[in-house]
Amino acid sequence: MTTASPPPTFSDTASLRSALRYSRYAQRLLEARPEYAEELERGRTEAWSAAAMRAFLAPDSWQRGDDPEAALAARLRELRARVMLRLAARDLAGLAPLEEVTTTMTALAEVALQTALDFHYARLTARYGRPLAEGRVQPLLVVGMGKLGGGELNVSSDIDLVFLYPGEGETDGERPLANQEFFVRLGQRIIRTLSEVTADGQVFRVDMRLRPWGDAGALATGFEALEQYFVAHGRRSGG
Repeated sequence: MTTASPPPTFSDTASLRSALRYSRYAQRLLEARPEYAEELERGRTEAWSAAAMRAFLAPDSWQRGDDPEAALAARLRELRARVMLRLAARDLAGLAPLEEVTTTMTALAEVALQTALDFHYARLTARYGRPLAEGRVQPLLVVGMGKLGGGELNVSSDIDLVFLYPGEGETDGERPLANQEFFVRLGQRIIRTLSEVTADGQVFRVDMRLRPWGDAGALATGFEALEQYFVAHGRRSGG
């Protein structure tokens, strides 16, 4: 009578580092940032979670010095590098199912987007005031399309976004802006923080072509204009 041996874990056969011989990206990253090797030890037992990503991006970890925007951009790129390294090791070692890859990459995009949005919204409101419509503060709504919307991002995916805001009006600061202009500027800053290529790379490529009217449309769209777009688009599609 024979008994089946339990399936070996990767830690039984080799180190996570040895798995990375199949990834030139990971090899180059470890050569440039040897301190990131701690991700391999942690990767033996756990994947990156959204909560851990948010903790890594806590303001007290980067909000210092004379250029907080550059500091945030650098911190976001460090987070992506660490997430990618651990994920690559777990994936190549057979420890990460496909669902973990897509869940982790989607969480990274969502956390990075929210962090950039919160940072730039606060900076713009400090300069121009709060965007108001009928006395109510207006938020920017970031809609993930494509693979981001479906929770299916992979390690090479870009992110398809649409920027929306509820109502027209203007900010309540000493130098007021129309709400659309405020949210266009906010969107531009979010895109720059995520997609600009620096010495540390980028966080995600951002594709805005799925917004109403595509490249011909405003970067941020109000609900009223969105409704008009859907009415016109629906008529053309059905005609």
